[in-house]
Amino acid sequence: MIDGTKAPKILTGYPPDSQTEEHNVHPVYRPDVDGLRAVAILSVVIFHAFPFRLQGGFVGVDIFFVISGFLISNIIFRSLQRGDFSFTEFYAHRIKRIFPALIVVLTACYAFGWFALLPDEFKQLGKHMAAGAGFVQNFILWQEVGYFDTAAELKPLLHLWSLAIEEQFYLIYPVLIFAAWRIGLNVLTVVLLLGLISFGLNISGVTANPTETFYMPQTRFWELLAGSVLAYLQFFKRVKYSAWMQHWVFHPVLFRHPPQSARRSEVLNNILSVVGLLLLVAAVFFINKSKPFPGWWALLPVSGAFLLILAGPETWVNRVIFANRLMVFVGLISYPLYLWHWPILSFARIVESEIPSRGIRIGAVIVSFVLAWLTYRLIEKPIRFGRKTWIKPAFLSISLAVVGYIGYNALQRNGLAFRVPKEVRQIADFQYEYTKDARYPKCWLSNEQSFDGFDSECIEIPNVGESHSVLVWGDSHAARLYPGLRATLGNRVAISQFTRDSCPPILDFGYPECQKSNNHVISKIQKFMPTTVVMFAVWQRYSKDWISESAQQEGLLESIRKLKKIGVENVVVLGPPPTWKDALPKLVYKAWKDSFPRRIPERLSNGIEPQAQIVDKQFEGMLGSQPIRYVSVLQLTCREDGCLTHVPGRSSELLTWDYGHLTTEGAMFLSQHLLMAGVLP
Repeated sequence: MIDGTKAPKILTGYPPDSQTEEHNVHPVYRPDVDGLRAVAILSVVIFHAFPFRLQGGFVGVDIFFVISGFLISNIIFRSLQRGDFSFTEFYAHRIKRIFPALIVVLTACYAFGWFALLPDEFKQLGKHMAAGAGFVQNFILWQEVGYFDTAAELKPLLHLWSLAIEEQFYLIYPVLIFAAWRIGLNVLTVVLLLGLISFGLNISGVTANPTETFYMPQTRFWELLAGSVLAYLQFFKRVKYSAWMQHWVFHPVLFRHPPQSARRSEVLNNILSVVGLLLLVAAVFFINKSKPFPGWWALLPVSGAFLLILAGPETWVNRVIFANRLMVFVGLISYPLYLWHWPILSFARIVESEIPSRGIRIGAVIVSFVLAWLTYRLIEKPIRFGRKTWIKPAFLSISLAVVGYIGYNALQRNGLAFRVPKEVRQIADFQYEYTKDARYPKCWLSNEQSFDGFDSECIEIPNVGESHSVLVWGDSHAARLYPGLRATLGNRVAISQFTRDSCPPILDFGYPECQKSNNHVISKIQKFMPTTVVMFAVWQRYSKDWISESAQQEGLLESIRKLKKIGVENVVVLGPPPTWKDALPKLVYKAWKDSFPRRIPERLSNGIEPQAQIVDKQFEGMLGSQPIRYVSVLQLTCREDGCLTHVPGRSSELLTWDYGHLTTEGAMFLSQHLLMAGVLP
């Protein structure tokens, strides 16, 4: 016992288990905590299905973290207080709670992916299955982040990152608390110290390393530890902290006539619950993906959940809003609902090759609820609350290990390509070619690299008196033109590229490193004085999402005027490339029937994005009177019957390997056209 006080009954969020007197279980059930779970899962589901309706819904995960820390700490503190804490029983309960639904969902994803995914997609699914089964998905996602990382909505098991953090917490936290208890340390001090360190790492890293801070356990544990502090206060310090809060809340500075002593506890708890609810409302409506998160913003959902649980089950908010039967029902199925909803939405996105319609997303949510209820009723409850036996956790552990190995096997065998018809296997397995093509190194910079990184093997300084030299300026799409130019022009022309992802050749545009880089490019052009500057970018994406069309056009004209003022003889602007609504290899595979699709009609829902045509016409009219050469890439690759999928005469060579980045063969095709048209020297 820590402070000599008698431990009260614990009010928790798990249903009571009347069939056993095991250690490490909860004696009293709090329905309002299940209602809080419902708020968390509904926020997440709405955010994933309808992100513009609830832009801060992702904070539901942070609410889950607080609840998990609270419940797990209650289990541990109670068992330590009684002197019967058992690591074996603790982890057996966690296995019975977490493994059954996870095994079912992972198996279902594998089965659906077998028929729906291409080899490269199935390979990634296998990796994420193995990572999910091993509870290291957060580390895998962190390692995958990059410019050419698969979009989040195309990863059916993306959401397992939060489950991984919880499991990592469950592995470390009980050991630390048990050790602190045994050697006589103040457990509250230990928890607070760990929480402050974790929160400090979160604050210091959220701007400098946002992805790492989002996924790493050390920057997220403070949210679970907040629940631990709450559990400690309620278990060991209920009377003391209640009196302390009453003293400050009902201070004469705030209350001229404070309530009578007998009612102060009731009034205080109601105040706490109302403030907690307001904090949660503020979190889901005012936080969005543009905010640095978790960071300071995470205090809103964490504090809101903390205060609502602290207020107790008898407050009006908790009793009427959170403890009503519908909210409790959703809370009871919240875990399987969390597991089911994202894979269903993600597979719908994969199958549709674009954001699914509103009707499909509504249907996906309904199916998720049905599967969650069936999973809870037919699988979770019988396993969790049945007869105590070591066979259940042992069988579940072996089963999850087998599922993880099956996923790992798909990873090791490159997505089991034999599932795909032989005639289109090469197309279906078309991958990012820098992983297999060593002829042309990756030369462009990411948005995190200094522009000094431009000094690489892809920059050729023209010799003094050399008659021709070419400099490529633009984003990653311009970088993909480089191998085509090199193969087409050979060694007779010095070719340099200054390219950075998501950074078009527009002065004073974009994020800080982009602006620095473009100014750096201008200084290099002044130094090298190339005879030809090729400007290329996926222009349509910037005009649609980042800046207005007029601002983009004026910025481009200013860049052209700058080049002409420097003295560049030949300025070439390549119009927007066709950008597909999904990766071209996948679209080709879907369109394949009896023969290879030479073109995919633009009118199809999975054709090219229409914004490219709009920008192309605008550029053609705007640049027609300028002293430059404008080349419409769309007119070269698209006709009325659709846009080219492959290099003409070479059906096995696709023009792009993703939504729009040229393959080496596609870059050669475009470069040869530029040479024949007299645009290149």
